[in-house]
Amino acid sequence: TRTPAPVGVFGPGWKAPFDIRLQVHERELILNDSGGRSIHFEPLFPGEVSYSRSESFWLARGGVAEQHSSQPLSALWQVLPEDVRLSPHVYLATNSLQGPWWILSWPERVPGADEVLPPEPPAYRVLTGVVDGFGRTLAFHRAAEGDVAGAVTGVTDGAGRRFHLVLTTQAQRAEVFRKQRATSLSSPAGPRSASSSLVFPDTLPAGTGYGTDNGIRLEAVWLTHDPAYPDEQPTAPLARYTYTAGGELRAVYDRSGTQVRGFTYDAEHAGRMVAHHYAGRPESCYRYDDTGRVTEQVNPEGLDYRFEYGESRVIITDSLNRREVLYTEGEGGLKRVVKKEHADGS
Repeated sequence: TRTPAPVGVFGPGWKAPFDIRLQVHERELILNDSGGRSIHFEPLFPGEVSYSRSESFWLARGGVAEQHSSQPLSALWQVLPEDVRLSPHVYLATNSLQGPWWILSWPERVPGADEVLPPEPPAYRVLTGVVDGFGRTLAFHRAAEGDVAGAVTGVTDGAGRRFHLVLTTQAQRAEVFRKQRATSLSSPAGPRSASSSLVFPDTLPAGTGYGTDNGIRLEAVWLTHDPAYPDEQPTAPLARYTYTAGGELRAVYDRSGTQVRGFTYDAEHAGRMVAHHYAGRPESCYRYDDTGRVTEQVNPEGLDYRFEYGESRVIITDSLNRREVLYTEGEGGLKRVVKKEHADGS
């Protein structure tokens, strides 16, 4: 897309569900969703609702207590908290008349010493909560200050459980790498591998083709409070993540410390995954053309796939010579699959 959202907490090429972001411009609104799409809307008046036919979802702006009965979302509107419905600075999105609503607002922050109060709303909105059709809220808590200001550091679900998200900066990960390397090299029994000579920079390069990258990554997720077991404290995170020197997601570990996913990337193209594997399974590999499109997927113990790209279709052929065709419409970031032809002709 020509209007990419900033790189999320899992690094380039990945999006977390809470990475949805709305860019607010004078003449347009651009919604960057968690699937990497950029969807453009006309500016909205307070209380106005707009429907995207190509993406099949609604974008709305707060500012009214209730919607007119002719509005399909009028019933769902009423499950929102009153302060959300009445605020013209809050935007909302949904892809179903049954919900949920994604609440797009801005996080709290500590204002500067010389800043005029109250500050103007920023030219973007981020996900601050999800409200289902019954009014239950999943709240996202973001850091108000520090190196990770604005990033999600906590989540509270509708059952009252609280989760803490441990975030790290590129500089912090580089410092940990240098300490581990020094310990490894100084130990007589320490391993002497190629990884010991790797460079881990304090900052990430610009111009990768993705949006701006502040280097903040999700390192671990902890359950910090469960109303059903208020006296129990976890001794390990629910999940843990590690990253390459370029900020790319390298591995995922579960609560037992077992690696459950692993990823390998193209050294020349940030975020371009060339291989991945699940625990106990063989590695799947990908090959690309000069434009960055996948041309082949190789699975050692399964079917391989070839991808051929036409102007308005993609032909997928497996190693048994079965063929599927995806038909597309639109250009650039608005190109969408509109029809699928299966190998049996259906």
